[in-house]
Amino acid sequence: MRRYWLCAFTLFASASWADLPSDPLGSPLWVYNIERYLGQDITLVVDERVGLSVPDFAEDSTQVPLAVNLREFPHKVMKVVTWVDMNPVPHLFTANSTDGQLKLVSLNFRVQQASSVRAAVLDEQGVWHIDSGYVDAAGGGCTAPREVLSNSDWESEFGTLKTGLFSDCGNTRIKASLLHPMDSGMVGNVPAFFVGDVEVRNEASDNLLLTMTLAESAAENPMFVFEFEGGIPHLSIHMKDNNGYQFEGAIGEASP
Repeated sequence: MRRYWLCAFTLFASASWADLPSDPLGSPLWVYNIERYLGQDITLVVDERVGLSVPDFAEDSTQVPLAVNLREFPHKVMKVVTWVDMNPVPHLFTANSTDGQLKLVSLNFRVQQASSVRAAVLDEQGVWHIDSGYVDAAGGGCTAPREVLSNSDWESEFGTLKTGLFSDCGNTRIKASLLHPMDSGMVGNVPAFFVGDVEVRNEASDNLLLTMTLAESAAENPMFVFEFEGGIPHLSIHMKDNNGYQFEGAIGEASP
């Protein structure tokens, strides 16, 4: 009976995923994570214009830079989903671009071992575009003790938020760094404690430009970089962690 059900599942899965493109990196988790984070019965194309950038080797497994540069992406950006195939919690972030004008998003992450990394973008026609990278690593980033403990003043500095607003080729780029341990919950006797929700607003119109949900793979003391099409002189950023702490800051006139 067990063999029968296994064969039935295999046939069902093959039919459901028959139209997916092959993985350019050959990961055994390609199909599983696409279904997990993007859904079944989707239209998916491999597209380097998504502009995923990760280092070839992680010099520090607890702070691995990731950027999704969408300047060459010819469609409106409705959603960006990123994940790290071999991490204990693969999901890194999901960003919803409410006006479709997102041009760049960047954030550091932890990597537990050498892994394929994915960035998938949903366009205005409901098509997913995916780009891939590969990070070689010594590993252990998800289970390493937080370095903030080496700072004796970390509790008094907890929640410090620094922001900047810049003009770049006619677009608006913001940077926001937050002093936060971003505990993954994978270190003994240290519960998960991380920023899970981020919002960016246009202060003049109070329009919501972006919402982001983060998972445990995000790095300690996160530095967020977002770029939006056009000039937006006043923005604000709002964050909330899983313990209910909230952090927010206004971002003023852009500097050249």
